[in-house]
Amino acid sequence: MNHLSLKSLAFYGISVAFVAVLFKVVSAYGEANLKAAPAIAGSYRFDGKSLPECLKSNSLVLTIEQSGVYLSGNLRSGTFDGDRQKTAEEKPALLGKWENQGLSLSGAVPNLAGCSESTATGENSSVKLRGIVEKERLTGKISLKDGAAATDFIAEKAAVAQPQKQQH
Repeated sequence: MNHLSLKSLAFYGISVAFVAVLFKVVSAYGEANLKAAPAIAGSYRFDGKSLPECLKSNSLVLTIEQSGVYLSGNLRSGTFDGDRQKTAEEKPALLGKWENQGLSLSGAVPNLAGCSESTATGENSSVKLRGIVEKERLTGKISLKDGAAATDFIAEKAAVAQPQKQQH
């Protein structure tokens, strides 16, 4: 009893060769056409001169977290040296995506002092932000109210402080 016939050997040989060729084609396409989004996560300090009138005197920091093309973040007025851990533990106020070589974030930001009457009543300020990251610099447009004209901005990426080792 011969279980290996010429037909079954040819079928299995052609099947394995087809899978190998298909794998090679898909891999070549992926390497040539599919690129990962650049790593843009971090904190960006806004240049006060490039902010809307109501925020010119404030120090504004955008903290971005990234998962592939999906972005989340927080926008805070105040000092950068403040509680970074507190910002990281908060629920992200801004949500968005990285697409077409740029980022877009939008949401309702709490504690953004100075730009609307809503801060006096404890409500959130609506923020829409679009920008491009080039060489540790974020440039783009920000609008702080629904339907408001967008203002150009520039934000520099802040250096990450390395934790110091304790000596015993």
